[in-house]
Amino acid sequence: MENSEKGTPTEFGLKILQKLYPKIAPRAAQIQPNQTLLEEEKFSQQEIDEIVKKIPIGKAPGYDGSDNIIVKVIFNSFPSLLLDFFNKCLELICFLDPLKIGLVILFHKTGKEEQNIKSYRPISLLPTLGKLLEKLLLQRFNFQLKTNKRQHPQQYGFREGKSADYALLHVTSLLEQARRQEKHAVLISLDISGAFESLQYSSI
Repeated sequence: MENSEKGTPTEFGLKILQKLYPKIAPRAAQIQPNQTLLEEEKFSQQEIDEIVKKIPIGKAPGYDGSDNIIVKVIFNSFPSLLLDFFNKCLELICFLDPLKIGLVILFHKTGKEEQNIKSYRPISLLPTLGKLLEKLLLQRFNFQLKTNKRQHPQQYGFREGKSADYALLHVTSLLEQARRQEKHAVLISLDISGAFESLQYSSI
């Protein structure tokens, strides 16, 4: 697709979405013959409490219009309602499709050409219930990784309590160590332009 496009704003917006989110045929989950699914322990009320307390107020809602405030009110009034719902999803091994639907907002990058597809940054507003279920599953997943020591100690991305600052501190300490030992040090930094657009979409 050419970078510069013509047409109505709606047509142009649709072309951007088609470029960023191409349609692919849905794939059924593949389970190997010798693979068995272990029954996951149900979510506890404490797990739900901790997740709901952490969700910020003031975030834009998804397509369903239910923001974090509404979810907090529902949870405080009927705490077992969310617990039963999330545990049913866990029992059925199902992440409901409506919870995956994102409301895509396109932001124009300041100073960029308006008719260029690359001049827009998309964000997806997802339903709060879907984000809560995702956080619950991620918390379980991270617990298993940590318990079984499956994470590399030098992985700083996508880890609670870690950040780019820790990675920079580690690099600078290595460089300082090489300097003290009067050794040569080489630092190679890679940055992939348009990383998301370069991925094989069917794999994500």
